[in-house]
Amino acid sequence: MLIPKDRAIQLAQAYLDTNLNGAVAESDAMQFYGYYTVDFTISGNTAGMLSVNGYTGQVWLHTWHGAFIQETKLG
Repeated sequence: MLIPKDRAIQLAQAYLDTNLNGAVAESDAMQFYGYYTVDFTISGNTAGMLSVNGYTGQVWLHTWHGAFIQETKLG
């Protein structure tokens, strides 16, 4: 991908600053084929996720998941 992970996190934060006041992008991103996914917090609690296209930098908020309940990491 053309955009490195640290830049994707910066783009995610810029999107949050413009669209979700008080939201903070997590400092790590999960890399997939062609994009990164970044969780974000509000008041210190995980509130959702967004993705950043690894080629264009376009950001899209994951609204189709509904309200965040919990996350389980396997392995």
